[in-house]
Amino acid sequence: MMAKFVPFLSILLLLPLLTAGKRKESNLIGFHLQAGASDPDKNTTKLVVGSTTFNVRSSPEFTRRDVDGFYPFIAEDGTSFGTSFRLTKSASKRLQILSSIALGRRLFTVIDNNPVDFVLIDGPINHGYITCWKGLNKNHIEQFKKAGYEQIQGQAGGTQTRNTDKPADPQNGQ
Repeated sequence: MMAKFVPFLSILLLLPLLTAGKRKESNLIGFHLQAGASDPDKNTTKLVVGSTTFNVRSSPEFTRRDVDGFYPFIAEDGTSFGTSFRLTKSASKRLQILSSIALGRRLFTVIDNNPVDFVLIDGPINHGYITCWKGLNKNHIEQFKKAGYEQIQGQAGGTQTRNTDKPADPQNGQ
């Protein structure tokens, strides 16, 4: 009788050790798509950006695991940072598909559960970058570094220009 009980007890004692390494997904960064007419209400949430409220999908389309690099720049407002986030290869393919079918919808950048900015999807995004044009600060940049994202460097003296058709190019700073 005891011989049958020992393996069960051993598994029961090891179970907490096996699950201890599992961590909840961090809320450092997420990109949420504006909800479409076909999205059920139970899968959407309200997001307030500025003074406007938007319905967005509750689950982010892309999370911190989908980002592998970032390129910070001074935003046009001169008081905050913007950042182009480079996605992994698999996330880039998902972005290309998503941007082809979600034309006219917004993709919101949410950092630490706070909406920061959005981009309007006006065509397929083939370059694998999502840009947050404003609203970030030095603490955000430090968080991205600590998260292990590669900081993409531009040439000295290069400036970031607003061009939704191209990502921030680390080769010439634009």
